Amino acid sequence: MQPYTNRIYYSFLMTLALLSFTIPLIWYSTKILVTPIEKLEEQNNKILRREFTKVEDINTNIKELDELSKSKYTGAHCARVPKLTMLIANKAHQSNEGIFKDFIFKDEDEKRELSIAAWLHDCGKVTTPEYVVDKATKLETIYNRIHEIRTRFEVIYRDMIIQMYKNILDKKDKKEEENLLKEKLNNLQEEYKIIAKANIGSEFMSDEDIEKIKQISKKQWTRYFDNTIGLSKDEESRLDKNKIQTPCKEYLLSDKKEHIIKRNKEDIKDYDKYNFKIDVPKNLYNLGEVYNLSIKKGTLTNEERYKINEHIMMSIIMLEQLPFSDNLKRVPEYAGAHHETLIGTGYPKKLKKQDMSIPARIMAIADIFEALTASDRPYKKAKTLSEAISILSFMVKEEHIDKDIFRLFLSSGAYKEYAQKYLKKEQIDEVDISLYIKS
Repeated sequence: MQPYTNRIYYSFLMTLALLSFTIPLIWYSTKILVTPIEKLEEQNNKILRREFTKVEDINTNIKELDELSKSKYTGAHCARVPKLTMLIANKAHQSNEGIFKDFIFKDEDEKRELSIAAWLHDCGKVTTPEYVVDKATKLETIYNRIHEIRTRFEVIYRDMIIQMYKNILDKKDKKEEENLLKEKLNNLQEEYKIIAKANIGSEFMSDEDIEKIKQISKKQWTRYFDNTIGLSKDEESRLDKNKIQTPCKEYLLSDKKEHIIKRNKEDIKDYDKYNFKIDVPKNLYNLGEVYNLSIKKGTLTNEERYKINEHIMMSIIMLEQLPFSDNLKRVPEYAGAHHETLIGTGYPKKLKKQDMSIPARIMAIADIFEALTASDRPYKKAKTLSEAISILSFMVKEEHIDKDIFRLFLSSGAYKEYAQKYLKKEQIDEVDISLYIKS
């Protein structure tokens, strides 16, 4: 039995050695996963108990836990704006010149108040559909509708080929028909390229460009299938009640009744209560194909741009309903003014310079500069440092942002400190700040 006893003994030792290695490994791996969840639960319980001063940030390398926010870039924006806001605010606190002579943080509570306001400045975006925030092409809703339109082009393309063969069977000249088809197909390809290019929204659309879109839209194709079945209740409610028998002719591009999504007036009934002074579009959305492709600049319709702008109203409504303690009572004021201008042309309250505190005006510059230089936006290319500062200088001239804060941003070197931490190397170019800080 000795050989077998030895084998059992060695097997036992091997199993023991393996367990002594794997059990700590399993424990460590489990700890990596469980600890952040436990910490998040702990912070959540603090919020439930309203122990806001004890809430801490949780740092974790676990992607799913780290990305507990709206779109990825919105979360990143909401993380970077507080950094830049506090960087500029601290420079203002250290300055004794001009409007900053009497601006100081009396204690850590005042710093925390501004920091929390910056963290919450876009909290209303939780009410904005992600496909609107991230709209990268004119025809995009939850998906890019260019694929639907391309399919219609494909149908017309094939119908042209079929018609050519019918004509040849009817004794028409074969060579002539083939040449004619080739010309028609080439034109169709070019027309699709025009539509596809317009969909990108990267270039300004002239009236002539829009007229081309309208002319192309008048091409027709034949639909053989019922488009009123297999729909949701919401889609059915928007359909024209007069059912069209198939086969029927359809325009290549169209603006239909079902493309209009009406606004629920209940959603805006409290706007007067908060003194919002903003024009509200009649409809919630207009998904019309010609309507969207005719957007002159960018990818957003008036309705979609309003929906994005509406996030600031939602932020104010949400923040003003929170039971902030006295040392945080200015959070709604600071967070709610970052889209205002100095001359009453901003939104949502059309405030002027005298209506906004220095912290609120600081946050406006931080929000714009971060947006200009962010390299994670799906719908635009990040600006270089010099381009972003040039744009800010034009906004100063138009009295959209504060001249003194802009000059402090440059003269204090805050723009460089932020750039070194958050901009890509290729974005950081030379800036002659003397061009912008002259009196």
